[in-house]
Amino acid sequence: MRLLTISTVLIGLVALAAAKSGDSYRPIVFYHGMGDSAHSKGMIELKQSIKDIAPEVFIHSVSLAESELDDQRAGFFGNVNNQLEIVCRQLKDIKELQRGFNAVGFSQGGQFLRAYVQRCNDPPIHNLVTVGSQHGGVTDIPGCVNADASCKLMRSIARTGVYSGYVRDHIIQAQYYKVLWKDPKNLQTYLERNIFLPDINNEYDIKNATYVKHLMTLNALVMFMFSDDITVKPKETAWFGFQDEDGDPIDLYDQDLYKEDWLGLKKMDHEGRLIFDILEGEHMQFSLEDFTDKITLPFLLEMGDNDKRHRRPLGSELKDQEEEPAFQMDQEQLIL
Repeated sequence: MRLLTISTVLIGLVALAAAKSGDSYRPIVFYHGMGDSAHSKGMIELKQSIKDIAPEVFIHSVSLAESELDDQRAGFFGNVNNQLEIVCRQLKDIKELQRGFNAVGFSQGGQFLRAYVQRCNDPPIHNLVTVGSQHGGVTDIPGCVNADASCKLMRSIARTGVYSGYVRDHIIQAQYYKVLWKDPKNLQTYLERNIFLPDINNEYDIKNATYVKHLMTLNALVMFMFSDDITVKPKETAWFGFQDEDGDPIDLYDQDLYKEDWLGLKKMDHEGRLIFDILEGEHMQFSLEDFTDKITLPFLLEMGDNDKRHRRPLGSELKDQEEEPAFQMDQEQLIL
């Protein structure tokens, strides 16, 4: 019965795709998260779910290595700034992307795609969707399960000090680590020692006008938070939320980042181009139906009503819903 239901829905979606009167689809780019790779089973399944609706659409997955294992390791070890230079060249060299594309970043891939927009954006992103990303930073380095050797090695090295010279330059997760409470000096240490996040969030005294200009070229910045996320702390970082100097939750609207419009988010918000939504469940676990309905159709294929704006205050009570069996990405086999 369930197969019949999915098949019926798929037939309807294919018919809807055919009804686009020959309009070409904007290409799509994926950027995977920590512990995953461009070549993983989960990424291939997601790509196929889009191809089932629009077989002709071009889809590219960002990859930093040819093998699945090496690409996975690049999500733990390396310098994000150097990796982004590679990504900028990689996307620029793909002829199918030259007129622009829609993109979805999974977990840390979301803030990396945002950094691509701010630093390069050539070719430009039209709609940027981030799924459980860490835009505001994280207060802890993820732990590991399933005996993931790369993750365990990353974790053990990070324990030596996230801002020590080697760790900050070689451990990816340390490059978006941020703790402001416990010690008044933490903010200054973060600004001086973190080599990635304070830059892309325009937190320095001298603001980068190019970052604002580039980010505001987006048609929409769509940010999904997982309702039961315990892997990413705080989970509200997916919406730029974080913790203040006292360790209390603080949402985007109460931060200088928004009030002083360091990145142009306030203006985008007022224009209806900043979109917040929720995926039910734990980090990187979602149904293919939700991915299709909430991400693929409105923002990647731009079919149907993509003008519905989801605005929920951070920390608001989430409505309990009966969930579909979760689709779990190969990435993020992690707990804290």
